[in-house]
Amino acid sequence: MVLRSWVIYLLLHLTGKVSLQNSADKIDSVVGDSVILPCLYENQQRSTDVLWRHNVSRRVLNIINGKPSTEKQDDMFKNRTESFPSEYSKGNYSIELKDLKLTHAGNYTCFFPKLNEKKMLQLVVREKPVEPTRKPRNSSTEAQSLKILTFLIALVGLTLHLI
Repeated sequence: MVLRSWVIYLLLHLTGKVSLQNSADKIDSVVGDSVILPCLYENQQRSTDVLWRHNVSRRVLNIINGKPSTEKQDDMFKNRTESFPSEYSKGNYSIELKDLKLTHAGNYTCFFPKLNEKKMLQLVVREKPVEPTRKPRNSSTEAQSLKILTFLIALVGLTLHLI
């Protein structure tokens, strides 16, 4: 009986953690893209305050009393963040970062101050791969080369015939 109670307590305690379900602690993206930074709170009791931070001190987005707030938001995140208020009731406090820059790379923290719970993840932002440019074919140059090649072959053939 005591063991069963302890197991139930342990399960209840473990389900009240912040997690990044179905994601790794490292997210890779490319300059100019958008990315979702996941943060789920799996407890019956929902938090109404969530603080998103970049490299510990930069304010990405605050969710206060269940409402997103950009007050005192760091300039590098202005007009680049979006949250999903309709998902808060499900414990989903994920955010979207838009139009990524190299400076957005770093460590992000999803912090629940009233519960003293947090989850960290790393965002890696890479330059867009440069696609090789193809030189447009110049049909007149190709035609000229073909004519010269044909002439040389004919000349070699004639020379061999005369020898």
